[in-house]
Amino acid sequence: MLSIVPIVGMGGVGKTALAQRVYNDAKVNGCFEKRAWVCVSDVFNVLDITKTTLRSITGLSNEGEDLNELQVKLKDSLSGKKFLVVLDDIWNEKYEKWTALLKPFEAGAKGSKIIITTRNLHVASITRASPYPLRELSFDDCVSLLAFHALGATNFESHPAFKIIGKKIAKRCKGLPLAAKMVGGVLRTKSNPDEWEDTLKNKIWDIPMVENDEVLPVLKLSYVHLPSYLKRCFAYCAVFPKDYEIERDELVHLWIAGGFLDGQKANENILKLGRKHFDELVSRSFLQQSSIDASKFSMHDLLNDLAKSILGGTCFSSGGSQVASNEHDVSSLEKTRYASFIPSWYVTSKCLKPYQGMKALRSLILVRDGTSVGSFSISNKVLHDLLTNLKYLRVFSLCRCQIIEVPNCVGDLKHLRYLNFSYTNIERLPESIDTLCKLQALILRGCQMLSQLPQCITKLVSLQFLDIRDTWSLKEIPLGIGNLKNLIILSKFVVGLEKGSQLKELKNLPHLEGELFISELQKVEKVIDAVDANLLRKLGLTNLSLHWGEHLGDLHNHEREA
Repeated sequence: MLSIVPIVGMGGVGKTALAQRVYNDAKVNGCFEKRAWVCVSDVFNVLDITKTTLRSITGLSNEGEDLNELQVKLKDSLSGKKFLVVLDDIWNEKYEKWTALLKPFEAGAKGSKIIITTRNLHVASITRASPYPLRELSFDDCVSLLAFHALGATNFESHPAFKIIGKKIAKRCKGLPLAAKMVGGVLRTKSNPDEWEDTLKNKIWDIPMVENDEVLPVLKLSYVHLPSYLKRCFAYCAVFPKDYEIERDELVHLWIAGGFLDGQKANENILKLGRKHFDELVSRSFLQQSSIDASKFSMHDLLNDLAKSILGGTCFSSGGSQVASNEHDVSSLEKTRYASFIPSWYVTSKCLKPYQGMKALRSLILVRDGTSVGSFSISNKVLHDLLTNLKYLRVFSLCRCQIIEVPNCVGDLKHLRYLNFSYTNIERLPESIDTLCKLQALILRGCQMLSQLPQCITKLVSLQFLDIRDTWSLKEIPLGIGNLKNLIILSKFVVGLEKGSQLKELKNLPHLEGELFISELQKVEKVIDAVDANLLRKLGLTNLSLHWGEHLGDLHNHEREA
């Protein structure tokens, strides 16, 4: 019989944090042959959960297979092996769905464990396992946690001026770790007891608590005390579904495109400014590092709820089946500025119909949620019909989609500042993109079929970020790339011959930073070209990779290589 451990407690009490500590503990890891972590949240989809678990176990996406095929593969992968699986944030109370999910896990070896986290005791009861109730912190522990985040100390003994008021504030946190962390982040910027007193007396503490959102008043207090420049950046995160994980620079690029970093000091690097904002939100616990992938970050579910309450009707997020089955108020859709869509395996025009009515939409992101893996499909016609109705888009992201062609109408999006086709099957970009004079970020990472960039890309003088990492079919860079003098990120440069880019073009890109991969160096004709590239003066570059082709042929020249 399967061993299941349900961790039950209210929102913000630390269920996920406890599960993460167990999941990432070195001694625990040594006890299991296979491990998987799945963020479940509101929608308990047996197919998606099975698919995500299988991908964690095998590393394969198995896209397009039905539930039976996936469960057979998962059963084979777990057969006779001791495993640990965490199912985080479950709301499902339907016993038949639960038993359907568990079928492959029964093949595991004795000692295998499934940990679930939930706010609902009824959810735990369907597992027939004894729940582990996670209680609030003791008062002393809550005081200690508050002091740590506010003052960097484990108590107030070395800060006697804050001791009395600190304990009063800790009492308001009602033993919830998330509340203590958030309030501690607020107090860290306040240097005298009077400011702490003002925080304690804030009326937000007295807002009636909502069921399942017990910590929301505390979070509102933390939001109120955010600097204005951080409020906009945090609120934008409402566009993402719960449990969505994002890399720092990816989010910063979206902030830049949305105009949330305007007003920076003269000559200040806007990417560095955005990273400062990001790091500050992390330090205040508004964003948290993923325990699975250290390069990614996410928001606590309650903070996601808070961000959505702030944006209200200007933010819209939905999935394929949900959109198709519900009617939407046309007038409210017209107010939407930020939207995301969580695609199922195939995106139809019916799924996207509400989005076509968002005439003033500024940001549209098609994302895979926390339980979805692999890619999805959308026809060129459906994509064309969608984009022709959204004339004011600043941000459009279509990642991990099986499209092979970008519709020409993308060139009609005159306000576009951010365009992302990462991990798609596109082979080229249309020449019509030369009209996107405001485009700042073009993200083509992982486009394995992309063989060339259009020559007209050299006209996009506002371009700051050109991410072409992992584009192995890309064999040349358009001549004149040096015209893009505002480039901050150019992840890859392919040296060409007569019709291709020469290394010396890098001379005209003084702001380059981060990673730069230079390939086909055997094609450099003159040593002076390498000198002219002036790479030593580009102090922002943190990782420079140089690559010579394997088959040098007549281009082999020891003098130039030296």
